[in-house]
Amino acid sequence: MEGFQISHVIASPVWAAATSCSSTSRPCFDRRRDPYQHSGKGTRAYAAGVPIWLFAAGATQVWNVSRKARRARGQVQPKARLSSVRRLAQDWTRRDQLLQIEEDVQQLWEEQKAYEVDAPDDAAASAEKYFVTFPFPYMNGKLHLGHAFSITKAEFAVRFQRLQGKRALFPFGFHCTGMPIAAAALKLKECIAQRQKAEEGEQKPKQASEAQSEDSSSNEGAPGVFKGKKSKAVAKTGGLDQYDIMLALGIPDDEIPKFTDPKYWLEFFPPLAVRDLKKFGAAVDWRRTFITTDLNPYFDAFVRWQFMKLKEEYLANGKRQTIFSIRTQQPCADHDRSEGEGVNPQEYTLIKMKVKELPKEWTESLGDSNVFLVAATLRPETMYGQTNCFVLPEGEYGFFRMRGGDVFVCSRRSALNMCYQDLAESSEDMQPVCLMTKTGADLVGLPLEAPLCQYPTIHVLPMFTISMQKGTGVVTSVPAEAPDDFACLTDWKKRANWREQYGVKEEWCQPFEVVDILSFPDEGEDVPSAPAICEAMKIESHRDKDKLAAAKKDVYQKGFYSGVMKIGPYAGKKVIDVKAQIRQDLIDQGDAVAYFEPEAKVVARSGDECVVALCDQWYLKYSDDAWTNRVRKHVSENFEMFSESAMNALTHAVGWLGDWACSRTFGLGTKLPWDEQWLIESLSDSTVYMAYYTVAHLLEGLEGATKVEATDLTEDVFDYIFSISDSPPESSSIPSDLLAKMRHEFQYWYPVDLRCSGKDLIQNHLTMSLFNHAAVWQDEGLWPKAFYCNGHIMVDSEKMSKSKGNFLTLEEAISSYSADATRIACADSGDGLQDANFSRDSCGKTILRLTTLQAWAEDAIKNLPSMRVGDFTFLDDIFSNEITKGVVASCEAYSSMLFSDALRCALYDMENLRSQYSILTNGDVHADVIKRLLHSQTIILSPIAPHFCEHLWRNVLGNKTLVVQEAWPTPEKEYDPFLSRQYALIQGTLRTFRLQLEKFKSPKKKKKGQSQGPPPAPNRAVIFVAKNYKDWQVQVLKVLQTVELNAENEPVDKNFMGQVRAAETIKDLPKPVMKQVMPFASFVMKQEVKARGSEALELELPFDEAAMLRDLSEVIKAQLGVEKLEVASAAEEHPLGYDQQRDAAGPAKPQIVFLADQLESAGG
Repeated sequence: MEGFQISHVIASPVWAAATSCSSTSRPCFDRRRDPYQHSGKGTRAYAAGVPIWLFAAGATQVWNVSRKARRARGQVQPKARLSSVRRLAQDWTRRDQLLQIEEDVQQLWEEQKAYEVDAPDDAAASAEKYFVTFPFPYMNGKLHLGHAFSITKAEFAVRFQRLQGKRALFPFGFHCTGMPIAAAALKLKECIAQRQKAEEGEQKPKQASEAQSEDSSSNEGAPGVFKGKKSKAVAKTGGLDQYDIMLALGIPDDEIPKFTDPKYWLEFFPPLAVRDLKKFGAAVDWRRTFITTDLNPYFDAFVRWQFMKLKEEYLANGKRQTIFSIRTQQPCADHDRSEGEGVNPQEYTLIKMKVKELPKEWTESLGDSNVFLVAATLRPETMYGQTNCFVLPEGEYGFFRMRGGDVFVCSRRSALNMCYQDLAESSEDMQPVCLMTKTGADLVGLPLEAPLCQYPTIHVLPMFTISMQKGTGVVTSVPAEAPDDFACLTDWKKRANWREQYGVKEEWCQPFEVVDILSFPDEGEDVPSAPAICEAMKIESHRDKDKLAAAKKDVYQKGFYSGVMKIGPYAGKKVIDVKAQIRQDLIDQGDAVAYFEPEAKVVARSGDECVVALCDQWYLKYSDDAWTNRVRKHVSENFEMFSESAMNALTHAVGWLGDWACSRTFGLGTKLPWDEQWLIESLSDSTVYMAYYTVAHLLEGLEGATKVEATDLTEDVFDYIFSISDSPPESSSIPSDLLAKMRHEFQYWYPVDLRCSGKDLIQNHLTMSLFNHAAVWQDEGLWPKAFYCNGHIMVDSEKMSKSKGNFLTLEEAISSYSADATRIACADSGDGLQDANFSRDSCGKTILRLTTLQAWAEDAIKNLPSMRVGDFTFLDDIFSNEITKGVVASCEAYSSMLFSDALRCALYDMENLRSQYSILTNGDVHADVIKRLLHSQTIILSPIAPHFCEHLWRNVLGNKTLVVQEAWPTPEKEYDPFLSRQYALIQGTLRTFRLQLEKFKSPKKKKKGQSQGPPPAPNRAVIFVAKNYKDWQVQVLKVLQTVELNAENEPVDKNFMGQVRAAETIKDLPKPVMKQVMPFASFVMKQEVKARGSEALELELPFDEAAMLRDLSEVIKAQLGVEKLEVASAAEEHPLGYDQQRDAAGPAKPQIVFLADQLESAGG
């Protein structure tokens, strides 16, 4: 930052050490012109998303200028400014203090093997176990913040369960199976080849990086190392080719060519992931880690065994319609897609509408072939109501040769799908055979013969809202039951100017009336649905897209579930009963064909848009009813999802999951043991591997005489280890004691107690895991017990993206903010299926909060000898009880997987408690309360911030054990809710009193002729306390006690005021009182009950409010700054009067009056 001497830096709110630049001239930002100012003495900039303040040597003003404003004025070049800031940010002492703590603690854990855990020798006598797993991340790059956020859910849970005294295991593996790595290696190979040709001058590369790497000059001539260039397309989109992606991952130029070998990815990325997770503080037993694919022969043998089990009953082979990648020439499962995860093949019926007469000039290309416009429909039963056919005027339509000789007129995209479904003829490179192309406008007016149609001839008309990316681009019109069709046909009938513009003759549309094809006896209707709803919704044109979309949904559901056929051989029968048969009749008569395409756009990781292909393949029969019912029963009776929405999603997925293609030919993985031309796809090999964790360290980690060879892992061996068989394998080369040990490990740890995952895996991986467990193990007791699913992570309320500059790898997050600050921000981001928000600003605040807590703890321990001891006061009892409340509440939150609530209890509430205790006792704190506060907070916060808490536990509190192996705090006294209510009343009352004090001290409005003096300073106060409500208030509260409340403390019946009016006890009240009844009832329900729940409706408090306030009189005087304080009964007259304040007082609603010398004032 030229022209600006930096004397020191503060990373807001993180303090940093001093550093300097060379120049000594004046600050480079002009305060007089810049609207972004600050009253301090520094300039704010950003490094890794954290604001920092830049201080000029000798500066008297600060210039807080936004990046956008400064760039606009050309004051600071972004690259120069950021590089300077990053250099300065390296000296963030508070952040670095946490990083050093984390490094030291991680070394301690490593030395003490804190997370290595085995099944005990005597399982029956051991502590309860807890087995947590997380879907292993894919190793085509570094772990990022999205991974970290999801991993924390398992992390927090396993650490909490360990504190509950359970033997807790969290293993972690890495997924390498499937297309992504192989596809990326292939793209990189092609990219390098393009760059080589570009440098040789043969052609320009399709994509290349925009800027030359700083060190590329030193690598000139090295194979596969090139100067960066960027195509226009990439420059416009901001996209990166595979070479640039590798550079962005921090891989040196000379290393990148190695990644053209897919196997090299498996050597490179898993060790980096282990490194980053260790720095993150993951409580993982790393002895049990492994990678997938046949490069790991042990896991390869396990997957082969698993599929031999599935083959016994749940695998089949045959031709199936499957999402298919043209580029890789194989099925494209969910994990093989860059777009369209969860999309399945959609089955349509292609209605063949024969062209009755072709223009003569077309016949030369088409010969005497039968030509059909084909429309893809989901409602073949409505074909009785056809009146015309629609095309997109500017759309391109091909005339494609089908197998059998017919010619179909449709979009090229749909014809390509037909090629892969054995419907269309194709060239050698599997492209459809196109005889000629025409625009939709060329097709307008063609006479057609449509199957089941009541009109002998219908015509082609234009429709402007057709999508060429859905169906065939041809739409058959049924205006009786399709609002779009009715609106469009009406347009052509009514709009003569349209007809003239597009050459539409009146006889092509005017004579064609709506054909009534369905009745709705259950709804008492016997009129066509589409005209009726268009009239009701005032739809005036087929361009009213939003209205028509809503109308279409309503009409289609109504037609399917309530419609009864009025025409044809199935007249009188319900649509839901005959729909399939009508479709089959059309196909059998040659008037229709079955056609499939993806439900939505699917793009393979290899970069091509997928089609639906009829593939000969192996598939898992998830549609099997008996299999599905077993899983459904387990989910409904013995399973936990921690939220209703997640459970609903899983229940839906169990019923929806259909047959699943599990084989392919391209990529990495395990070969089918009985048909090795096929690889097992990446989701299918990752469903029961949790069982492999239980023995991975004994299979892959042993050396010497006890080493197990992968070839020793026969089916009999796995059957015995995994409790399928009770008979030890005969003639196995594995020692019997080792076999017994592996079996014992599995039997102890299984089933999985908790599996944490992103919500996107509910529809495939998680559901498939339940099915495959049910297939391999008949014993339901070995199936997973619980899944927890979270939403996606946003950063600073925006989707994480490299283009937005808010993409963070796990490594970057840790180095920028520390592991524990990142973990706390993840916990604070949110729970459940809703997308969460990671705030980078909160990371900086957390760094300050943690280091401040450390400093306070060090001072507290140092000052313990001088703190008060002996019997507890009333305030000591209250705050000790609040500590217990925090311990209990955080335990409940952790148990319910509500980690943001657990963080609030363990960090924020405890911090506030510490502050309030010091304030209310005026610093005269009890040593035992402080020790208990420190002890309890350190333990209950440790699942979320384990490094920091470990440091406090050992280096500040002086313990010799590990906090991560401690027991959850056990209070000497049970939590007392009445004490907690008194604390809440104290807090609320003092807050109200302080507001009244400010009001009392504020300048009064001066009267005419009087001088305005200084505001009075009160020296005494009177507090009026009411033990009971007034009689009429009691009657209202009794009525309100009968009102049912929901979980948010709101009345279930919103007309609760009507209940109050109707109550006989209320009707009998005097008229003057009745004016107060309804406002009182409304206030109590909307304010008091909403905040405090049903306790707000109690007729009197369960403790003596007046005695409590008298006990705290010294505290209240100190807080309010008065010399004298009187606590008086509101039920008794007071010598000074104040009837209004006495009347306003109620239980838990004391009223205060301040007095200053001869002046006096009332407070509410």
